[in-house]
Amino acid sequence: MRLRWILTPLLVLTSSAPATAMSVRIAVAQLNSAKEGDFATMLAEARTARAAGAQLIVFPEASDMGWLNPQTFYDAAPIPGVVTDQFAEIAKSTGIWVVAGVTERGSQISLQPPTYEAYDSAVMIDPTGSIVLHHRQFNVVKNAFSTCPTGTPRCGYTPGSLTDTKVAKTPFGLVGLLVCDDAFTYDTASLDALKQHRPTLVIVPWGITAGSEAECGKDGFNATSYAVQAAAYLKTAYVVGANATGQRTYGRFLPSWYCGMSGFAKPTGEVGGVANTQDEMGLFDVPIAP
Repeated sequence: MRLRWILTPLLVLTSSAPATAMSVRIAVAQLNSAKEGDFATMLAEARTARAAGAQLIVFPEASDMGWLNPQTFYDAAPIPGVVTDQFAEIAKSTGIWVVAGVTERGSQISLQPPTYEAYDSAVMIDPTGSIVLHHRQFNVVKNAFSTCPTGTPRCGYTPGSLTDTKVAKTPFGLVGLLVCDDAFTYDTASLDALKQHRPTLVIVPWGITAGSEAECGKDGFNATSYAVQAAAYLKTAYVVGANATGQRTYGRFLPSWYCGMSGFAKPTGEVGGVANTQDEMGLFDVPIAP
């Protein structure tokens, strides 16, 4: 497995107390789109991350089924459910915290065939296998699916509620979750809902794509550049995210390639570190307050 190890200077806190420095090593898994739902591969990546000293691993948006997969409306699992159980098993077996973008079953909308609303969600799972945070994307892309349930000419993920935006106290500080477009500053509703909780670390499963591989890394097609914008807006948090790689074959707006370039941004709005598109995983030492 190609793994890029990116170390950054530790944050020195200034106060009346003696100066201290702490960080959390975070692995960002740039899961190839061909491996969506491949839990054996994701387990192997978590083991690699743990062996490299990572305490937390992040998987991209919709790692279980793929973003805009039309089977979402029939086969997505509830949370908790069989999908989050598998991520929980990864966390327990490796002793590492897991954040993953997952597709979530919503309310039933049709009986024949059984059809459901779907959320574009994320979960944070601790090493005991417990779900610590559960976030449903609010800023969903409307009418993004190319194939919809019978009788529905246009369809998209169901937006989550802003009132459900939460943070959790963890060994890494006060952590919040967002899913891809939630972290964009063109519509700050999700960022504003999270901002009031003053998180110190925000984790984002990304799904940043371009129309061609050659565009990846350019303006608008770089996941870490979006992390920079979100961090500058929040002002209190380091923003860390994992983006997929490979071709996206579902939904509208094709052709489309996931651009990788996962990384993290500082609260000052500066890049802390970024993984290359070809890297299967990046490792970052992200400063935290004690």
